Amino acid sequence: MGKEIVDKEVVDKEVVDKEVVDKEVLDKRLLSKKLKIALSILAVATALLYMYTAYFGQLTPLKQRGIILLTALVFCFIYTPLSKKSPMGWSFAVDCLLALLSVVTIGYLLYREPEYSQGIIYLGTNLDLIMGVILLLLILESARRLIGWIMVIIPLLFIFYTLFGNYAPGPLRHLGFDLRFTLTALCWMEGNGIFSTPLYVASTVIIIFMLFSSFLKLSGGQVFLTELPQALFGGMVAGPAKIAVVASGLFGTISGSVVANVMVDGWYTIPLMRRVGYKAEMAGAIECLASTGGQIMPPVMGAAAFIMADMLGISYWTVCVAAFLPAILYYISLFVIVDLEARKTGIKIIPRSELPSIRKTLAEGWFMLIPLILLVYLLEEMWSPMKAGLYALVAAWVVSFFRRENRMGVRKTFAALVDGVESMTVVTVICAAAGILIGTATVTGVGERLSAVLVSISGGHLIVLLILTMVVSIFLGMGMTTSACYVFLAVLVGPALVKMGVLPLAAHLFIFYYGCLSAITPPVAIGAYAAAAIARVDPMTLGFVAWRLGLIAFIVPYFFVYCPELILVGKTVDILLAAITATIGTIAFAGMLSNYLFGETNIIERILLGAGGLCLIKPGIYSDFIGLGLIAIVLVSQFIRRKRVPGISVNPQDDRNPSP
Repeated sequence: MGKEIVDKEVVDKEVVDKEVVDKEVLDKRLLSKKLKIALSILAVATALLYMYTAYFGQLTPLKQRGIILLTALVFCFIYTPLSKKSPMGWSFAVDCLLALLSVVTIGYLLYREPEYSQGIIYLGTNLDLIMGVILLLLILESARRLIGWIMVIIPLLFIFYTLFGNYAPGPLRHLGFDLRFTLTALCWMEGNGIFSTPLYVASTVIIIFMLFSSFLKLSGGQVFLTELPQALFGGMVAGPAKIAVVASGLFGTISGSVVANVMVDGWYTIPLMRRVGYKAEMAGAIECLASTGGQIMPPVMGAAAFIMADMLGISYWTVCVAAFLPAILYYISLFVIVDLEARKTGIKIIPRSELPSIRKTLAEGWFMLIPLILLVYLLEEMWSPMKAGLYALVAAWVVSFFRRENRMGVRKTFAALVDGVESMTVVTVICAAAGILIGTATVTGVGERLSAVLVSISGGHLIVLLILTMVVSIFLGMGMTTSACYVFLAVLVGPALVKMGVLPLAAHLFIFYYGCLSAITPPVAIGAYAAAAIARVDPMTLGFVAWRLGLIAFIVPYFFVYCPELILVGKTVDILLAAITATIGTIAFAGMLSNYLFGETNIIERILLGAGGLCLIKPGIYSDFIGLGLIAIVLVSQFIRRKRVPGISVNPQDDRNPSP
């Protein structure tokens, strides 16, 4: 029965895929077998090279960063057609020329590297400048294809500001730089511009984690991480929704992409939720929220987290630790909401006979947890993320041989290497384009200048600056990927937050979180569009449902800015107390969002639950007592009201069938 309903609810997967506007994965050009083999060989060679550098040490800076950029540009131009109407006609010839230009310009850069690295040449020859212009245009065109016009317009505005900053108003004015100096700074300096921090992180850490993700998926980890939540939670109240929450959270830790998460898990979870009684928009919203949370859930949080660690000069493990409690609160809130919604509406429970056995699932796949456990252990032991990711990758390959159907022979291993490098295409282009922002900001000092303007606009009030930052983060996140949005705001707004006394890690996490939450914020909620295509509902309606259910995620970042205990900074006792009270507060706030606790809540109870939940989420002895008091009033009120209604069972699930 379940399969029949799923088949009725979901149209052909390939058709729906075309309806989803995915800013991270665009439709690929259909290539000849020989060209596919050639690109696959390039991908495997690139993957093996960076696995080698992860273990034995990096190449020179420009080689380490230039090779991955070269591969990404070639993959972008060959796979993503200039014209979708004529993918194999004139546009294919143009794209081949652009791919060849990518090889020539970066090859020229690598040829000239010794002279640049030794400082023999500073502003370069005319040929250097021509190559620089070509490289900039290639990066901007690839960014346009993979991300959209916003990632072209913003870098161009920054370049324009660098050239003509002497005409800028007031505090934003600078002396201005000529074209030769600007191109040199952006294209030919290994520690600045295109080849600065983002591309460095992409060429060292991110590529290894992308390869690890591919190996884990193809070794059976993706199947296990989907089946385990089914076995554990499928038979509970709101079982299908809890499956979606846990499965998408687990898969999100290795995918780092909201849309990829929705498209992998949503095909099963959304129809399953529909089957037991969830409305289509509610089912899609739950999957959208669960998939979005994967970006903020350690140990693998997407590219932006790695860039954050390097920009702050801290270990990646420190970022993971700081992000852990807010991510847990996010998923606790969602887990409680789906449970309360099910109890409120009388959602059916899936018979245990239709679910996989817990014992069998664990017996057949427990070893798939070994790579993730090893990764966490090595990061906690302060291994470099590159080596930790490499060892976890090898562990995923080894455990695949524990079951015959999962074994990664030559073909599967080859496919995993290709998939990992292909996944790097968008990330690498984003990092190169983001480097333009960093390069121009470094040269012009626009970050410090804009910080002074923002502090002035906020009147010196931190809360006003935080609200401005939140709005800008969400707005930019609607048109950018999380990584690009984070880099942009870290350069421009981050210094202002730090200047106002915010802990640097808290400031950068604040920006990062709201960049992620743009995926569930209408009108351009890309995660909602992906889920709506599967649920077959209006994406705007689904987006507003997701936004309402995920409201707690928009509030928690304010608290960890003011109270760093929520990002595990402070005394152990204070952190433990903050974790306990924040968990209780999150559950109470979820009750307010669901309009249900042990029964329907009235308007006063909802207000008390919301206020009490917020008081508990904020660390502090006085706010904790106030929060507990407000929640206690609601509990007493609910208990008294239930006692007055005859025939009501203690189990809310039985409320639909009162005894005579």
